[in-house]
Amino acid sequence: MSTPSESEWQRVSPVSAVYFFLRAIPNLVNLWPLLAGALAGGEKGRELLLLYGVPLVLITLLVNALVQYWVFRFSVEENRLQIRSGLFHRKRLSLDFERVQQSDIIKPFYFRPLGLATLGFESAGSNQQEVEIPGIPVALAEQLRRRVLEHHAHPNGQENTVPEPDYQLSLSAAEVARYGLMHNALLFLAPLAAPLGQYLGPAMESWVSWLRKLPWVETLTHSGWSAFLAALLAGVFFIVVGIVLLFAVSMLVAVVYYGNYSLARHGDRFQAHFGLGTHRTRGLRLHKMQRLQITQGMMARLLRRYSVLISKAGHFQQGNAQLSQRFVVPVLTAGGLENLREQFALPRPDWKPIHPWYIAAYTLTFATLLALTTGAILFPTGQHWAAAVGWALLWYPVLGLLLWRRWSQTRYSIQRDWLAVHRGFIGHKEQWLPTGKLQKIAIQEPPIVRHLGLSHLMVWTTDGPTTIGYLPIATARALRERLLAEVTEFEQAWF
Repeated sequence: MSTPSESEWQRVSPVSAVYFFLRAIPNLVNLWPLLAGALAGGEKGRELLLLYGVPLVLITLLVNALVQYWVFRFSVEENRLQIRSGLFHRKRLSLDFERVQQSDIIKPFYFRPLGLATLGFESAGSNQQEVEIPGIPVALAEQLRRRVLEHHAHPNGQENTVPEPDYQLSLSAAEVARYGLMHNALLFLAPLAAPLGQYLGPAMESWVSWLRKLPWVETLTHSGWSAFLAALLAGVFFIVVGIVLLFAVSMLVAVVYYGNYSLARHGDRFQAHFGLGTHRTRGLRLHKMQRLQITQGMMARLLRRYSVLISKAGHFQQGNAQLSQRFVVPVLTAGGLENLREQFALPRPDWKPIHPWYIAAYTLTFATLLALTTGAILFPTGQHWAAAVGWALLWYPVLGLLLWRRWSQTRYSIQRDWLAVHRGFIGHKEQWLPTGKLQKIAIQEPPIVRHLGLSHLMVWTTDGPTTIGYLPIATARALRERLLAEVTEFEQAWF
């Protein structure tokens, strides 16, 4: 391997110091013991934290960012990219273009005014971006990404053009806004707004006073319902306004993050472009796909839309990965979903149900526990024993109906090269696993389940396990043998 001369090493823009500064911020979580000690030290500890701790941390981050920028170098050769980084722990990385699986371009808001971008490369066998070059001109980033694509399309250099896409998808701002309605994670932050109630108290009291003066509310004054009705209406009003604001913010975040979304396929490569504030380019090679998940929650069902989430090698191993590690198609109509299924060669599923003992097993277990708890609460209150028993037994039909719905939505399908599992209640989640990439297949037979002639089939991929429960033992064993045969016959690339 030839070593580039000093004149061939290139610097990135000084603005890349912002990139190194922001990238180091998550490491501050390691300082939580010092933060906890300062807060526990009372007023003096908090004063020292504000006067010395915060400025010292900011100065350290700034110095680290400037040093990282100063020592960072990269060199582009004919078929290879080399990077030098680190001051005390010097690192030198060489990446051949033929090993590159994905190339992503990100244009953060602090780079865009200067025409700069961050170029990321993911190599074979890697489960995350292995190389990132921040603060280079957009034209250079596009040129390097194009060279990689051309190298894979024409490794001997016969041509110098990238073919037209085999498939294209574009999403309007209105479609992307629906994603904010379908996946409103901000609703989980609603309990954190409880402390704001002390500031809304005066406003709510004024609203209640105004409502009590309305004629149709005043008619209830003599019956004693006036104050209650006014307070109820005020509470409902503030709750509705809060939910509307949360959905509005979620839609705005979705448009900013996924705005101008476009997806294109070149052979076995998918490339997505999206983002208003920060432009992102994210790629996926078909052979790196470990799991394809189609989701339709309650709101998505009302909107008749779907979302597709694809995991690359190992990206779900530690729970839900960050968005930067996922390949997402945020919103699809039913027709768009069918077109995308064809692009991934997903077969038409032949859904099969699990055994109905699923309903009885969970109903008997959880309804019995809830019934005993209900009885233990009602008997000491002086309730008649018949009423207490009636309320306790009510759990059985209620849970039975809920679990029947859950059971009716739990299905599986196994066909050539694919294992699919469908689950849901109001919405649904449909997971597709390439059978050739399964790493482990096992059958579990707990004592009670085995006594019923049933078992659980568990399969593992690089992003975790999937279980198909309550299968007849003979069916589970036949499925295991079939899956093992497909794993043995699989001859394509895994990563």
